[in-house]
Amino acid sequence: MTHLLWKYYWDDDVDKFRRLLSPAAPNAQNTARSPHPAYAGIGAGAGAASPGLGTSPRPTPKSRKLTGIGAGSGNARGGGGLGRNEVNSRDHAGLTLLLRAASSTSENAVSFVEALLEHPAIDIYVQDPESGWNSLHRALYAGNISIARLLLEKERKDLTAHTASLNRVGHLIKTKDNEGNSPFDLYNATIGERSLKDLDETDQSDDGSDSDEADHISIRDM
Repeated sequence: MTHLLWKYYWDDDVDKFRRLLSPAAPNAQNTARSPHPAYAGIGAGAGAASPGLGTSPRPTPKSRKLTGIGAGSGNARGGGGLGRNEVNSRDHAGLTLLLRAASSTSENAVSFVEALLEHPAIDIYVQDPESGWNSLHRALYAGNISIARLLLEKERKDLTAHTASLNRVGHLIKTKDNEGNSPFDLYNATIGERSLKDLDETDQSDDGSDSDEADHISIRDM
């Protein structure tokens, strides 16, 4: 399933990407049995539940085997059978789909991020191993303000719904990259400076055009 998720992303196919991530509707009522909201997307495609999750009174040997799948904090799955490992899988550069989409210039970038954030196993705090940037770093550096807002809203909702630990409060904006910059430090040092530079160049251009126009009028009038 992982390769399909990446394929749909690179094909810019939002519909198939979203369908692969969506939880299975027939199993929506069963999610109430899960003791933790992060497992609300468990569907029929996920196979047997891991022991200790409260979803099965008599775990089978197969379910014990699935316990090892995941990144150490469970393996919540959507209807397509995608768990934590799949949704947060990394490409050859060590980037996850969320990290890629957060800084994408594609018109569908926001839609891809929305689909990922709807999955219960998405990790919004994962960092780029090379730069130390998280998804908010990448979104702000690329000027994707809409995506930055989605990420911050996701963190707020998780904290409100108690699906994230309280020690995660503000973690998205407090995370430092490998150079010690938080997402907004990076934004101020890049987008902020670029905006000021563009504004300054625009002012200079306006002054120059006015001067040229004045000279042209003077010469014509003579």
